[in-house]
Amino acid sequence: MVIFYALAFVFTIILVGIQEGASISPEAVILAQWGPGLAALAMLVIFRGDHHRFSIVDRSIPLSRYAVAALVPLGGALAVYLINTRILGAIPFGDSTPTPWLLHLWMPLGAFGEELGWRGYLHKSLDIRHTGLVSSFIVGIMWALWHVGLYQNGILYMGFVLVLIVSYSVVIYALVQAMSFNVILAAVFHLMINITNLFSYSIINETSFMVVNALVWAAIAFTVVLARKPLFVLARPRT
Repeated sequence: MVIFYALAFVFTIILVGIQEGASISPEAVILAQWGPGLAALAMLVIFRGDHHRFSIVDRSIPLSRYAVAALVPLGGALAVYLINTRILGAIPFGDSTPTPWLLHLWMPLGAFGEELGWRGYLHKSLDIRHTGLVSSFIVGIMWALWHVGLYQNGILYMGFVLVLIVSYSVVIYALVQAMSFNVILAAVFHLMINITNLFSYSIINETSFMVVNALVWAAIAFTVVLARKPLFVLARPRT
């Protein structure tokens, strides 16, 4: 776990350097998203004896599960939008939005790159040794702290980022655990989160928005844990 996380940061730093050196706009491509994925691939080479296998193409996964992966983030985003607009009076729309290039091409690739690392490797590996709730918290915390670009928004903001991304981790776990942590399924969820964030792009760095976002997703995660309690609290069989 420590080696994977260190490699994720190393590859992320390298990719950021390449992006800056090549003067690639972050509104077109965010190469750093492939840091976790490259770390996962490196782990397969370093620790060949682990016999880790990614689940990527799985025709046994029903289309309905992909639909759930897409619709749950949409539902969460709608709840955040309604609370912000109808209760708090904020308008989560603005003029500063990423270019269509990011939306149409890079975002799916970036989501896949991250999920290859977070779910395809890290969470699948931790699931062998920990309960679902514990592994989800570990992955969520590591995933959140990897977003070093958000540190500039302050401690309070980052505290709610932790709550938000741990909540994402819990919900994704319920979605993909039985599917051998399928990367594409997780990437669909991740992609929809990123797409819905575009509609709040102008205020996404504001603490007030992050508080609402985090609390809504914490409620969703809490509901998922209650509904799937055995999945999260029972120890996994060791293999």
